[in-house]
Order: sequence, then structure tokens, then C-alpha cells
Amino acid sequence: MALASPPQGRPHLNLASAHERDELLRWVGELYYLHDQSQAAIAAILGVSVSKVSRLLAEARQQGIVSIHVSASLAGESDLERTLAARFGLQAVYVAPARVAESAAASRVAALAGARLFSRLAPSEGVVGFSGGYTLAQLVGALQPTDAQPLTVVPLQGTWADGEVEVQSDQVCRDAAARLGGHALSLPAPIVVERASTRDALLDDRAIRAVTEWWSAVSVAVVGIGGSPSDDPGYQSVMSALPATVRDDLFRQGVVGDLCAHLFDAHGRFVEHEVIRRTLAIPIEQLRQVPCVVAVAGGVKKSPSLLGALRTGTIHALITDQLAAERLATVADTGGQP
Repeated sequence: MALASPPQGRPHLNLASAHERDELLRWVGELYYLHDQSQAAIAAILGVSVSKVSRLLAEARQQGIVSIHVSASLAGESDLERTLAARFGLQAVYVAPARVAESAAASRVAALAGARLFSRLAPSEGVVGFSGGYTLAQLVGALQPTDAQPLTVVPLQGTWADGEVEVQSDQVCRDAAARLGGHALSLPAPIVVERASTRDALLDDRAIRAVTEWWSAVSVAVVGIGGSPSDDPGYQSVMSALPATVRDDLFRQGVVGDLCAHLFDAHGRFVEHEVIRRTLAIPIEQLRQVPCVVAVAGGVKKSPSLLGALRTGTIHALITDQLAAERLATVADTGGQP
């Protein structure tokens, strides 16, 4: 192996053959992964920069000279996960092993866990529905890209007129389809309109029906769980987009969260409010017919919302974070409120 330094400037490696290059990559990999040498220490040995060592390690992985194996996930098999699944009558509960109290960070934790588990839960063909929101936007952004699949991705609710683009249901579906190699449908309508008659007219429109008719074919629905109207999660949500007067009214009626923009209380009862009559989203009766509804939500402050959502009987699988799961387990033991 020929190691040389130029007379001026940063040192570099002068390798005479592909064989030498491969041997260098193997050696760098051995030093770093098997002998616990830091990149700085390897750089000193080779007489090159730390960034050069980083590039060599990346090349070694790309060439297959270095392969990293992570054992198969045991998600869903812990005592905590099994206890929660049994207590709330769920097919499965998956808990991300991260203890974060901040709401937005906990939502990202749950979203990353959801992206990792997505292939276990969702089909490679057929129809998958997504609601919108911060957590699902984070989830689809972390999905591993796959080859083209016969998969149709359908939005389960309309779009917030003033919402951030990346959390809109249409954008979530487009991003999911792009990563999953499927085809996304677009629902060109707002989630909340000014009058119930406008909502009814939209649902009767041919362009809207071309999308909503797919709701009956959804085999897996991936949804977020909205928080209480009194909470500020630190990111945009269904509740935060409503006027303050409406949120105050919902709070007085005991609303603790929403599923696909449908409001529920702490006992899991869906609350009839005039805003629901102005909301364009998959009907609860239709959501209940979906074979697998996967809820993805995190944050210990959102545990009352998670509890209420689970009590609706609409959810089949839950993906959440450690602190929220432990709070739910306490409720399961006491039968009280989180």
C-alpha cells in the first residue's frame, strides 16, 4: 500500500491499483468498526484529513466491503406493548424506545417508528388512506423508497386552506406515493367550509366523488390523533386551525381530540358539533369499516387524547412513544384518566 503526501497542500492517497484501493477500504473499515479507532486517529495513521476518512468509510459501505447488520426489530413484543394491546383490544401496540417530553419531538419519535414499521402494517398493493398533519408528514418523509408498486394512496380528509403545505393531506399522500412507488389521488376541497350546505354540495361533486368513492376500498388507514382544543402542541394541527371561539366551545363540550377531524371526548364518544357538519372527511361509519386503522401519535401531554381515541373502538394498532405509553399503562391499571 503506497501512502504518499504531496509536497504542498493537504495530504492525499496515491493508490496504484483497484486492489490497493479495496484493501485500503477494508483496512479503514477494520480500524473503525472492529478496532474502535476514531476517524481522527485513522486520519493521522494515513496522513489524510478526517473528511477523507469519512468518505472512505462511506465508499466501503457503498462497495459492500463494509456491511452493517442490525438485528430484527422486536417491536410489539414487550410486556408494556402486550399489556396495552390487551387492555384496549388492539391488534398491536408499538412503542418507540425514546423518552422525550417535548410534544413535537415525541411526535417525530412516533413518526420515525411508524416509518420503520410501515412495511409490516401496510400492503404492497391495494388502497392505503392517509390523514394529514405534522406527525404523518414526518412519517412519510422517513419512509424508505421502494420500487413501483400497484398501490393507490388516498387522502382521508380535505385540506386546510391556510395550512402549511407539507402537512396537508394531499401533500402527505403525494409524498407517500413517491416513496412507495404508488399512485396518489388528490382531494381538491377544503377540510372545513363555512356552511354545511357547501360541504354537502362538494361531496356531491363528480370530481370529489371520484376520490371519496375510494374510501370504501381502503384496506389500511394511517391517521394521526389530534390533541385537546386547549393544548398547543408546538406545531400545526386540526385544533389549532380552528377559531379560538370554536376551540373554547369544544373544550366546554369535553372534546379531548380528533380522528380524521372527527371530535371525541375522554370516554371515546364522538361529539356532534356544528363544525363537524361543515367538515369534509371520511365518515366515522366508513372509517370503522376499514380492516386496519393505524394511529400514530406521540407526546405524554397528548395521553388524554390517545386514551379517548382508543376508547372510540375505531383504532386497530397504535404507534406511540415511551412516556405516552407508560402513562396509558397507568390508566389501564387504575381505570382512571391519564
